[in-house]
Amino acid sequence: MTGRTVLYAAVLWQLFCTSVFAAAPLQERFANPPADTRILRIIHHLPATEELRAHLYNRFAAMGFGGMATNVSFDSYLADEEKWTAFTEGVKEAKARDFSLWLYDECGYPSGAAGGITLEGHPEYEARGLHIYETAGAEKDPTVPVPAGRVVYVLGIPDETTVVDLAAVTDLSGLVAEGQLRWADAPDRWRILFCMEDELYENTHAAISLAFKLRYINLLCPEATRRFLEVTHDAYAARLDNRLQDYFVSTFTDEPSLMSLFMKRSDHRVLPWSDALPQLFESRWGYSLKEALPSLLSDTNGRDGKVRHDFWKTIGDLVSENYFGQIRRWCDDHGILSGGHLLCEEDFLAAIPFYGNFFQCARELTAPSIDCLTSIPDEVPWYSARLLSSVAELDNRQITMSETSDHSQRYRTEEDSRPVYHVSEEEIRGTLNLLLLNGINTITSYYVFKDLSDEALNRLNEWTGRCSTLLRDSRQVTDIALVYPVESAWARFTPARFWTADSPAAAHHVAKCFHDAEENLFCARRDFIHVDNETLEQCRVESGVLAYDALCWRVVILPDADTLSRAAWQNLYRFYEEGGVLIALSSRPENSTEHFPDEDVRSLGRVIFGEENRPCVRIHEKGGIGIFLPPGSEALLPEVLDRLIPPEIKLSEGENLRVTHRRLPDCDLFFIINNSSEAWKGEAVLPVTGAVDAWDPATGSRTRFAAGKPVSLVLDGYSGIFLLCEPCSVPERSPVKEGVLPDFVCEPLPEVSPATTAGEDVDVSLQRVMLPEEEAAGWHLEGRLTADRVNTFLFAGFVHEPPVDLTDSVSLCFTAALPEKQQAAIPLLVILIDTAGVEYLAETGIPMSGSGIHHCQVPLRRFRRAGWCSQVDKALDFSSITTIRIGWGGYYGPEGEVVRFSVSALGKNRIPEL
Repeated sequence: MTGRTVLYAAVLWQLFCTSVFAAAPLQERFANPPADTRILRIIHHLPATEELRAHLYNRFAAMGFGGMATNVSFDSYLADEEKWTAFTEGVKEAKARDFSLWLYDECGYPSGAAGGITLEGHPEYEARGLHIYETAGAEKDPTVPVPAGRVVYVLGIPDETTVVDLAAVTDLSGLVAEGQLRWADAPDRWRILFCMEDELYENTHAAISLAFKLRYINLLCPEATRRFLEVTHDAYAARLDNRLQDYFVSTFTDEPSLMSLFMKRSDHRVLPWSDALPQLFESRWGYSLKEALPSLLSDTNGRDGKVRHDFWKTIGDLVSENYFGQIRRWCDDHGILSGGHLLCEEDFLAAIPFYGNFFQCARELTAPSIDCLTSIPDEVPWYSARLLSSVAELDNRQITMSETSDHSQRYRTEEDSRPVYHVSEEEIRGTLNLLLLNGINTITSYYVFKDLSDEALNRLNEWTGRCSTLLRDSRQVTDIALVYPVESAWARFTPARFWTADSPAAAHHVAKCFHDAEENLFCARRDFIHVDNETLEQCRVESGVLAYDALCWRVVILPDADTLSRAAWQNLYRFYEEGGVLIALSSRPENSTEHFPDEDVRSLGRVIFGEENRPCVRIHEKGGIGIFLPPGSEALLPEVLDRLIPPEIKLSEGENLRVTHRRLPDCDLFFIINNSSEAWKGEAVLPVTGAVDAWDPATGSRTRFAAGKPVSLVLDGYSGIFLLCEPCSVPERSPVKEGVLPDFVCEPLPEVSPATTAGEDVDVSLQRVMLPEEEAAGWHLEGRLTADRVNTFLFAGFVHEPPVDLTDSVSLCFTAALPEKQQAAIPLLVILIDTAGVEYLAETGIPMSGSGIHHCQVPLRRFRRAGWCSQVDKALDFSSITTIRIGWGGYYGPEGEVVRFSVSALGKNRIPEL
């Protein structure tokens, strides 16, 4: 830190002490947090009488809650005057008590249907899909029945290779007559794809909703959203004298989507569709959607990447504008925020068929929000919180929200025999910590709070309120931007029959690389923000820093992001030229959104990252650094960052500690949480010269630590502390050398022959083989399904006695081989079991339908407790692993189908010295 910087920091810290400790508005709010920072209950039915409502509100106050998210009763939704009276009077009474209120916008979920009212008299607003039915055969002159729906296009394809020759595609649409298609001159082996427009409901999210199973609207159509706003939002505004802003912080939309992903197994695939889409697409891109269909559905010898980009870009633009943008503008006009959460925020790849561009849609929210359905800290989707809080940071949105519950611990289907699990106060606090640390500052709650006393609930509400108070007043401080690589995934994506299971392995790889990067950064206590292509286009380059609004980053990470717009690539190259750091994981720049491939982008990639297929560093003459970590070495990311830029805060050993750095108007804060049920004791060293104040969210107390000394801390299980200090200086970047980096050190595990574990409806064979294209022996497993459409599984189980120790490792490594044209579109899985019987599960990111040789690197950080594991109070002991299983499960295939895979001996990867 220079002398000038020290002086400047000291002045700011003095101003902070004067403004905060003298007037102390923040101090007072921290000691007694305001209502809008406390937990808000979700109440879908307000009591009918003032007396009953008063009793409910008195209980809220006694338990420390800050208010509620609410709506007019679902019973006779929007049509019962008595229910409207209970709602309007209840809202006014709650506001008179200074409760904080959010307005829930639907009868159940997903939002948009208005309990079925939106579609009444308007069947044209119903969700539509282009349903893709596929049949194949070898008979001469085949006659095939036409599936349900309106024929849009019928493709005839020679079924000889996995890559479709566009010149050989035949338009068979004219051969459809009286519900049949006869292909008189079909090739010896043929495949027919029927592209049928029809309603979109069966097997979708709308059809499996646990609330009401209702037909749904089409988010591509602005008229449908306009009608939804008329029957819901306009009605609420009219009932409250067009003064919603006097009562509500925000609206709360709940899981709207295109429905163009099957959440139950289907016999066909689907694309989002509307009557206007073909004309919109052609007018924008200059070619017809019919021309695009082969590339949207299969790998071809044509312009697949460009076609897929154009289609999904169009879908993302329409959804963000016609649904989310339209609601935001309505809310802006009425003086309230537009909040609520999208569907499956945690699933990067599923977001494509749901929204086209999740990030773009989320940026239309003025109160970006998530859904957290679990209250076991190990299972909390902290990465969803980080994703939506990144949206908030980029657009300077102060309010974020999580709909939070213990749903996963309570909800059981008829087939699920697991007992209901009642989460503890500590587990709830641990859940909230992860959400708060990652940028959420409003908690709405479906919790049952089973067996928790009023005292416990007050503790939780005060904890939440104190944390939210400090976090809401601050902005994130980070050096690191992680790119949201949706353009790269679009170029590789085709729709699936069940979730995204049989979408291409290359698309799954983008998702895996992205999620692994998130996990690696978080576990290494590295703060980061997500940025999208639009942000990269609009950034300023300033002396080795990429600046956006008041935010700035010195490191940009590209997780298998080989495709961005030319404007974004050019900005990143300027950033590199002026001293910035670019880290490419798994792939180099390959395409622009304008050209697939783009030779200029390829050239730029070679300049920045070199051409080595090993981990390597390139250095620009002005100090810019390009680092390439090829497939299999991506988990080196935290070590590479440590070598470049030292962590801002130094903590005593504690692998379960997590940290975020934020900036208040006059000072910096570090929020440290203990993400473990075990207490931690140690020291923290901050990069400041002045005193440090510890603010305790459990008690509201504050303790000052003298300047220049480590901060001694004791953190109980699932607790945390805020450390407030003078504004921190930026850590200096360490020098690095150009050249090849050491790669992982792979250490073979003791070789054991696997035993098979399979479902009762699977006939198994296991044999020793040499893996194709490999010089290593392995094992080949085949499972023949002996019953039709029942739950099946098959694993190769490597049992180790004595147990193996994985604590010095970052990942498991092995090679898997999968055959061509395998239909089982379920993920290849790895299960770890320790000596206590605790079972953790991770996906490899490879579908069983992804043919070829796969060199699997499964980071240990990606393992999560298996859903069937009955031991929820114990973490997996990585030092004592008795069994490693590799295989597949949860497959409902046809009787007689054979599912095959081969696997090598196992190894563990250790981090090299860099």
